[in-house]
Amino acid sequence: MSRIEETFRIKRTKLLNVYCTAGYPKPDSTMSVIKALQDNGADMIEIGMPYSDPLADGPVIQHSGSIAIANGMTIAKLFEQLKDLRKEIHIPVVLMGYMNPALQYGFEKFCAAAASVGIDGLILPDLPMYEFETEYGAIIKRHGLDFIFLVTPETTDERIKKLDGLSSGFLYAVSSSSTTGNEI
Repeated sequence: MSRIEETFRIKRTKLLNVYCTAGYPKPDSTMSVIKALQDNGADMIEIGMPYSDPLADGPVIQHSGSIAIANGMTIAKLFEQLKDLRKEIHIPVVLMGYMNPALQYGFEKFCAAAASVGIDGLILPDLPMYEFETEYGAIIKRHGLDFIFLVTPETTDERIKKLDGLSSGFLYAVSSSSTTGNEI
């Protein structure tokens, strides 16, 4: 049973999953932010991987990602910052972002690095189901990572069942079909 599945088994309800952007607000603040989140009650953490063209992200996440990129955050720097993750962090940690940076890094290398630093799973919303099934899913599983698909209120029941069968860890239910991180 993965750390994510174990957390859901133990908590069952009222699980707090918190998102933060790697390299924000300062270039080297990723670990201190993660530690503060854990110490203040987060049950799981999603680390956003900044990307230059975040089309599905709202203004808040776009802003934090822009600052992180200006701070010099890259996938390689993120993995360097997370090398001692499991010395202090005991809750599940998931990477969330876009396929392009993972592909540029080298997908196999990306998954291997994620697993080696103690990442539990991946959320890559722009990874199509077909490509997951035919190419990338095997790589993700080979490295012992959970993969989380997203569903929206518009997702058909048939597709939800299919994605649920492909997801490991959990199935991410998005409350609306819009960008994430909108201003309140």
